[in-house]
Amino acid sequence: MTQIRRLAAISFLLALGSIITALSLPLLAPSLFVSAAQVEQVQKFFSNPETTNGQYNDGGHTNNWAVLVCASKFWFNYRHMANTLGMYRTVKRLGIPDSNIILMLADDAACNKRNRSPGYVWMDHDKSLDLYGESVEVDYRGYEVTVETVLRVLTGRVPPHTPQSKRLESDSRSNVFLYMTGHGGDEFLKFQDYEEISAFDLADAIEQMWEKRRYNELFFMIDTCQANTMYSKIYSPNVLATGSSEKDENSYSHGTDENLGVALSDRFTLEVLNYMESINKTSTKTMKDLFDSFDPAVIHSHPGVRTDLLHRSTDSIRITDFFGGVAQVELDHTSAGQGVQLTF
Repeated sequence: MTQIRRLAAISFLLALGSIITALSLPLLAPSLFVSAAQVEQVQKFFSNPETTNGQYNDGGHTNNWAVLVCASKFWFNYRHMANTLGMYRTVKRLGIPDSNIILMLADDAACNKRNRSPGYVWMDHDKSLDLYGESVEVDYRGYEVTVETVLRVLTGRVPPHTPQSKRLESDSRSNVFLYMTGHGGDEFLKFQDYEEISAFDLADAIEQMWEKRRYNELFFMIDTCQANTMYSKIYSPNVLATGSSEKDENSYSHGTDENLGVALSDRFTLEVLNYMESINKTSTKTMKDLFDSFDPAVIHSHPGVRTDLLHRSTDSIRITDFFGGVAQVELDHTSAGQGVQLTF
């Protein structure tokens, strides 16, 4: 009986040793199981993307997100809702899916009793393009649109019960487009006409995003009075920013509709959207091309651009890097018989 137990114990130890060897061998000698090129690809994907100067490597982005915020309520601010819906239509047309768009509308002009075209939102006088339509997915509406909500969405500190569709699930390989419009002033933007987000609040939120590796590059655009002051306090790397007007300068509306009794858009956003109509998913136009198209004589204010936080020039950044859903794919042609590897 003792001999049988001894043999059983030896058999168990031998089996255990075989299992440990099978599990550890790929870790100790990975070259026996995968090629050197495959090992390099895996190490590159999971390595820390930061360089010694605190900026991400030029490996590009693998996904795009957009956070679009209309901070104004009341019927007379119809144009702010139209601005935001115009941006929403543009990024969707260029390939960013609804799952990667956070749309915030502080009021619902489409269903307002004073809207003589119920369910519709227009940006042009001939009313040829409905910006609202049946495919609009509003993630935060009405009194959900607050300063706290915006900050929580950006930093990822949303309540546990928040649906996935209301979360910004970006990562260190994401390019994020943040657009805001409403009434503002020197270093602030009003929300719901009773609270404000300051330039310092926004700067600290973006810094939290950077620390949490929630973006690769971030493009901030704002259309409001004294808009350029809102990006003056940002201090995080890899941020590009533009605004509609300088300090002590207004941002002007455009296209008052006699039937609706309100302006249909703001001049700065309208100029951007008009330019974007010439852009498609394969466009090679750059952010410099977009910025060079700004005409103060048409906009009636002086748009600004901030580039000092970015580690590459605007003439090397395609517009679709922020407005589109174009991801970069690396093709690695390995040795014969091993096919092609894709790194996303």
